[in-house]
Amino acid sequence: MDHVIILLIFLAGAFMEYRVLMKKRQIRDIVVSACFLSVGVALVLLRQLQVNLPSPMMGINVLFKPIDLFMSRLLK
Repeated sequence: MDHVIILLIFLAGAFMEYRVLMKKRQIRDIVVSACFLSVGVALVLLRQLQVNLPSPMMGINVLFKPIDLFMSRLLK
């Protein structure tokens, strides 16, 4: 039941926002906002279902580890 309430709140907010954006013909803004909203809804629902999500720090470590190793070798 909580999942339905969460989805309804997200959809109500999106409807109000997208209605204004459609009047202004800002299609790019709608697409970007819909992408961020769908990722946010997915993460909230996964968290609500108690799925174990990795920390964002793991992704940052994966991205910057090669740069860290390169800089370490340069400064030795």
